[in-house]
Formats: sequence, C-alpha cells, structure tokens
Amino acid sequence: MTSLLSALSSITLSLSLALGSTVALAAPPEEPASDEAPADTGASDEEKDEAESLSEQAIVKFSAKDYDGAVELFQKAYDTDPQPNYLFNIGRVHEEAGKLEKAVEFYATFVKQPGVDIDSREVALDRLKVLRAILQETEVKEPEKGPEDEEPEDEAPENTSPVPPPDPVDQDAERKGKIMRGAGFGLLGVGAGVLIGGAVVGALAQSDNGKAGDAADPAAGQELLSSSQSKAVTADVLLGVGGALLLTGVVLVALGYRAKAKTERVALAPSFGPHGGGVGVHLRF
Repeated sequence: MTSLLSALSSITLSLSLALGSTVALAAPPEEPASDEAPADTGASDEEKDEAESLSEQAIVKFSAKDYDGAVELFQKAYDTDPQPNYLFNIGRVHEEAGKLEKAVEFYATFVKQPGVDIDSREVALDRLKVLRAILQETEVKEPEKGPEDEEPEDEAPENTSPVPPPDPVDQDAERKGKIMRGAGFGLLGVGAGVLIGGAVVGALAQSDNGKAGDAADPAAGQELLSSSQSKAVTADVLLGVGGALLLTGVVLVALGYRAKAKTERVALAPSFGPHGGGVGVHLRF
C-alpha cells in the first residue's frame, strides 16, 4: 500500500510540474501588478513583442541615466501597445530626471486609465501627493525675514529631505509570482476536496467492516468485508493524491509570494514589459 501511494504521489507531482510550466509560458506578455487580467489594447502579438523590446531598451537607457532616451523608448512602446503601465514608467523617469511637472502629468494620466489595478493606482496617487506638495511649496515665494525672524544658530534646521521614490518593480517576475500563487491556491482547494473525499470513503470502509463482523449470513459478511477492503484502498489513494496536491499548492504559493517580494527591489514600478497547478520549474527569476 505504501509503495502504491508513493507512486501515485510522484505521478501527481510530475503532472503538476508540467502543468505549471505550460500555464506560465502561455501567460499574456503584459499584465498589471495585481490578480486582474491586463487591459486588452487590441495590439497584435507582433506589436506586443515590439513594445516589450522597446521597454527593455528603455530600462537600459534609464540605468545609464539617459532619461530623455528612456522616455522616448517608453513612449514608442506605449504608442505600439497602449498598456497603462508604460505611462507610469514615463512618469517615473521624469521624476528621476527632476521634471516634476511632467511626472505629475503622466502619473495623473495613468491613474485614470481603465484596467489599472488598485495597488498600482495607490502607488501613483502617493507619488502625485508628494510631487504636488513639492511643486506647491516651490511656487510660493518666501517672505523676506527681518532680524526678529531669524532662527537662533543653536536650533537644528528642519529636515526638508524629499520623500524617496518607491522601489522599482520587475513586472515580469511579479507576473510569474502571481501565476504561481493563483495555481497554488487552486491546487490547495482541489487537494482539500480530494482529502475530504478520501476521509468519507474511509469512514464507509470502516462501516462496512463493522457490518461484516455483525452479519449473521457468512456470505453477506464476506461481501461486506470485500467492499470494506476496496473502499479502504480507494480511501488510501485519495488521501495520498490529496496530500500531494496540497503539498504542491503550498510550495507554489510560497514561491509566488517569494517572487513578489523579490520584485520590489528590481526595476521600474509597476511594470517593464512581459509578464500552474504545480511548481513551474521552467520559470525565470
């Protein structure tokens, strides 16, 4: 019995691995940083690929502090495949270049786009609040100070350091983490259902076994005993498969959240281009 369960668990895990890879590779090339599907821009596959290539080139320009070149490439990517995340990236580049008015313009346009998820919209709104406050303060002329308004020399100056921008995000890794989390939670649900079914069949097996011992007719008792043994085997199989599915789901969810945490330290936020059940061993991080 133990060897049978082990073999079934191995087969189930192998199928999960294969399924995870297939789902990940078949995912759409672009996706907002949430569990919602990306906006349908109507762009063809060729246009999407071209936009992704332009986005990757823009990241290189940004890393080299060629902000004008990065903005130009992100704009071309958006013109080719109008995903809202390209607008956020343009705003982010303008902010890094010190062009706060342009950054506000693109962040404001981004949050109004359909299909933008709540988390990404909140990030953009936070940047808008900070940048608008900075612009408002710099536009107001400070009144001339007289001798009575001068601060004592021993007082510490007020900390006017700007709020640092959010950590960049690699949307490709974030998309993969989201796929793994979704597949993992799905496998957890299926595994739990299989385990419950195994428990029910096991209870029926015990019931038949008890009835076999109490049967007055030997033939009827033998029939109940045979039924009990068959149900016990079925219960063992269901429990083994359910346990394997649960384990695979837990691993997928853990890897998905790990990938999500890692994306907070990689590239521009919330997106830079492309974004089972089971453990998708062919995924890149």
